[in-house]
Amino acid sequence: MYLVTNLVSEAESTTPSLENSQSRKAKEYAQYYRKDVNGDDMLNFSGVPLSKAKAVWNESTVKDKVLSYFPDFDTMKQIAGGQLNESEFKTFLFNKFKQVEDDYLDGTVGLDQARRALEDIK
Repeated sequence: MYLVTNLVSEAESTTPSLENSQSRKAKEYAQYYRKDVNGDDMLNFSGVPLSKAKAVWNESTVKDKVLSYFPDFDTMKQIAGGQLNESEFKTFLFNKFKQVEDDYLDGTVGLDQARRALEDIK
């Protein structure tokens, strides 16, 4: 009983800090989002350092939407192109798409490896 009680109280005490951390991150990342006329999320990375843009992208709903079309690279590029403003990150992302697509079509990487390469942009 003592062990269960301590584990539960310890878990409860760590949960608020996790929620606060996630809440702070969500608030911080919200500044990069805007909605288009259709209500779709858009990412604005103008003047944003590449490292920060990568972090926001990896947590974004736009990335999830783009990757839902994998391995249809043309559709992925079309959606990303419409939901990202012109920025250093957009250029970087399209180069990454091209690299992964070429490697996939050449048989250098398999389907799972190609997907993993696009899921966590570094």
